[in-house]
Amino acid sequence: MTEKSNTARKTKQIRSKSAIRVPIALHFYALQIVAILLVIFIINFYVQSIVKNYIAQECKARIETAVSSTQNFTMAFRTEIDKYEEKSEEVIQDFLLKSIRTADLSNQASIALYTYDAKTNQCLLMWPSSDYNINYANSASNVVKQVVEDHGYSNLRDTQTTTINGNLVYYRSVGFQYSSPTKEDIVLEGYYLLVYVNSGSYYSFMAQITLALVQAALLAIIIAGVLSFILSYPLISSTRRLSRFASQVAKGNFDPIKGNIRSKELSELGDTMNRMAYKLEEADVEQKTFFQNASHELRTPLMSIQGYAEGLKFGVFEDAQSRDNAIDVIIAETERLSGLVENLLSISKMDMSKSGNYEVKKQNINVKVLCETVIDRVRGNFIHEDKAIINKISAESLYIYANENDMIRCLENIFSNCLRYCNKAVTFDCRPDGFRKKITFSISDDGPGISPEVLDHLFERFSKGKDGKHGIGLALAQAIAQEHGGTINAFNKPNGGACFEITIPLVRKRDQLTKINNLRNSQR
Repeated sequence: MTEKSNTARKTKQIRSKSAIRVPIALHFYALQIVAILLVIFIINFYVQSIVKNYIAQECKARIETAVSSTQNFTMAFRTEIDKYEEKSEEVIQDFLLKSIRTADLSNQASIALYTYDAKTNQCLLMWPSSDYNINYANSASNVVKQVVEDHGYSNLRDTQTTTINGNLVYYRSVGFQYSSPTKEDIVLEGYYLLVYVNSGSYYSFMAQITLALVQAALLAIIIAGVLSFILSYPLISSTRRLSRFASQVAKGNFDPIKGNIRSKELSELGDTMNRMAYKLEEADVEQKTFFQNASHELRTPLMSIQGYAEGLKFGVFEDAQSRDNAIDVIIAETERLSGLVENLLSISKMDMSKSGNYEVKKQNINVKVLCETVIDRVRGNFIHEDKAIINKISAESLYIYANENDMIRCLENIFSNCLRYCNKAVTFDCRPDGFRKKITFSISDDGPGISPEVLDHLFERFSKGKDGKHGIGLALAQAIAQEHGGTINAFNKPNGGACFEITIPLVRKRDQLTKINNLRNSQR
């Protein structure tokens, strides 16, 4: 069962790999085929439309020319036949046939002479005859029969069309009659000259054009197939390289893609994925370092707690003073451990907020109230250490949009750091900038300052100075400041001591006034 599932999984992977490259080539090919067919269809549509109009105009013009030629012929015929002294219907008819055979009526259209045969009650084609040209005679006979069937025996002043054997025929019928000027009983009438043009040759030419377009389309499709392969190959190759690179990153190998990506469209994606791999590698190293340092920082107080707790259990501390000292150590290490865990949870929350997986709840906070709250919380530590706090708060009726607990923790961590290194006092200064768009919290001490080797890595996680605790406090302060759209900087004062400045954007004046009015209304 396992072998079957493994085989099915491998087959599925092979199909998925082929599914990467086949649709790309087909996509290019399909687009080119659609474009080719669309162009051929448009060209063929316009060519047929233009050619059809040209055929109609050309055939009508040829009919008009031929009709003019037949009219000239009839006039010349009457002039010649009048020269004969002895005339009869048979003589006139024979002379008419001879004249048509020898005369060059027109090379623009075909001419047929027909009349009504009273004996057979049918149409009689007199010329062309089968002995003149059998194919020409058969074609003329078909046209004459169709014309007589459609219009009877009559003159047609306008050019007409009919379809014979699938071909469109343009025609006109011109009546021919003759009466002798000397003998009234000699009259020749009921004869018609049919002038027609078979447009089949034109449409055959148009069919050849269509066939040529189809052949050109097939050739273009074959060329498009070759071009689609040539064009899609760099994209296929680049996609496969990027796919292998993504699989490599998923396995924890962050080595960048070597060489250039063939496809220009994917080269930017390759550069982005290289940067992604670099950032992931940095994050991976940082995460491993974080866990190692966190494990070390957590293990140290836990070992102290465990050691003193076991000493109390097994009676290692004999007198009451020793037991009290052991209990004090356990309590101190527990508080240290609790603070470390809280800082770790807070900095994890900031990381989740930065990645969009967590939303820090914020509200409008009075800056002066925030400063007074922070001072009240840290005052006990300063009293215990016999150190002073110098306050310089000038933030009346100013508000920031922040999470109160996070801002308090941020300022407490800075105070704790300055308290650890100060000699006598820590100065707390809170002031807005000139445009009242930002508020700056400045906390400085009168200690030895920050050593140059520590200053460059001061806000990195688990980076700590000589007397530092666990190296999380300042990193957390930076994360909180950045979460609130602010910045944090540290530097040494010219007269000695370290200074930390946290800058946070102020709420707009309109929102500040709204907040003040709400407070006043609540007090009433």
